[in-house]
Amino acid sequence: MPSTVIRPGAREMLRDEAGCRWAALLLSAVVAFSALALPTGDAAAQSWPQRPVTLVIPYPPGGNVDTQARIMGERLSVKLGQPFIVQNKAGATGAIATDFVAKAEPDGYTLLFASSAQTTSVPMTEKVNYRPEDLIPVSASGSSPMIMGVNANFPSKTLKEFVEHVKANPGKYAYASAGPGSIGHLTAALFLSRAKLDMLHVPYKGGAPAVADLLGGQIQMYFGNAVELLPIADSDKIRLLAVSSKERLKQIPRVEAVSEVLPGFEMKTWNGLLGPARTPQPIVDRLAREIQEIAKEPAVIEKLAGFGVEAISTSPAQFVDMLKAERGIYGEAIDAAGLKRN
Repeated sequence: MPSTVIRPGAREMLRDEAGCRWAALLLSAVVAFSALALPTGDAAAQSWPQRPVTLVIPYPPGGNVDTQARIMGERLSVKLGQPFIVQNKAGATGAIATDFVAKAEPDGYTLLFASSAQTTSVPMTEKVNYRPEDLIPVSASGSSPMIMGVNANFPSKTLKEFVEHVKANPGKYAYASAGPGSIGHLTAALFLSRAKLDMLHVPYKGGAPAVADLLGGQIQMYFGNAVELLPIADSDKIRLLAVSSKERLKQIPRVEAVSEVLPGFEMKTWNGLLGPARTPQPIVDRLAREIQEIAKEPAVIEKLAGFGVEAISTSPAQFVDMLKAERGIYGEAIDAAGLKRN
């Protein structure tokens, strides 16, 4: 029987070829297994969160935004099984907190609970280290008007009387704000502009000192939020004259809407959740769905209504449209306030 002759080096070549085939088969198996093991975007969203989530608040504890954030954070913690830890980063009308979140890792573990100021009025009037495009809107969760309060010694008992009296006394009276460019300042400026009234603007470092001087009579008018003014609505030192929504607030139905004297007037602020740009869309969509469910809970609706906030929810796309739409009214208010646009 003839023998098979294997040339020198052939055995090594055969071993190399077999090894290459084996390596290729092993690599194919690893790739296939990896494709099965790696979660898809939807699966990643379902597994998120796997650790605590930080909810950054651009204002001090106790205010309107902070109160809403804690209500939403508490419900999100229950629904998603991980703590939502509130972190207050006040200062610069919320720009510090917003910049912090904008530069955070876009992994769904650092979120911003903000108001209209951080995405609209502040970037339009101040130099900030972020752009609105650095954030991805998730969902609005609440909407509320500003409330106009006057010192109880002011002679006018209705909004119409207020307009007539101030118009007859240009430059005689002063109004307060929580700071230049704040929502209250812009609401007041827009109101005065459309009513053709002349009042002196006195800015304060926050709403609390502004309310204190309103009660003390040092200033005559202030547009504040419900958390600031509803608790003292029955005080003998203040009189609530109007709300900046198109319709009256259910909590204070005796107080008329500005639109009843100035048709078409509406200036509301939203609060809601945003994340760093490039946060995975499946996580954004899941968060939005959770907020939509929370906003329908009777207990949440009742809590928010207690301080003049209407529970709402939006899809991410609707939230984007809301931000675009409000730039027009805020632009008019900024011009009325005499602030320089960026």
